[in-house]
Amino acid sequence: MMGEEYGLQSEFDIEKHKNKFKNYLEVMIERDGKVVYAVPSHQMKAEELCCETLGISREELIARCPAEYHYNYLTWLLTICGAVAVWNDFCACGNAPPTREQRAKLRKLKMSGLYRGRIPKEESNV
Repeated sequence: MMGEEYGLQSEFDIEKHKNKFKNYLEVMIERDGKVVYAVPSHQMKAEELCCETLGISREELIARCPAEYHYNYLTWLLTICGAVAVWNDFCACGNAPPTREQRAKLRKLKMSGLYRGRIPKEESNV
């Protein structure tokens, strides 16, 4: 909206982000390449995305988590919702490679100087 200050509740915008935040990047990239702030945290944003995807409550989602992921919960969440969690120097994709749109957005974040990590390879078609 006009006149509102840009912040973590705003729609993500690379240039506005660079002007507002220094050495700070905590976002999620959805399957379609849309970047959203990881607010209040990567795990909680991933839970929200999973609940939307599956049409279930947070409690139901937590109950579905397999025992082998109890200590690696974010990996499981990212696998379920298909999002990529991104920090300044690192990204996590769960157990699936990023989509073409997610890789393109990581490249764009890297070219803008916001992301300094590696860009994961896409899944092989072989």
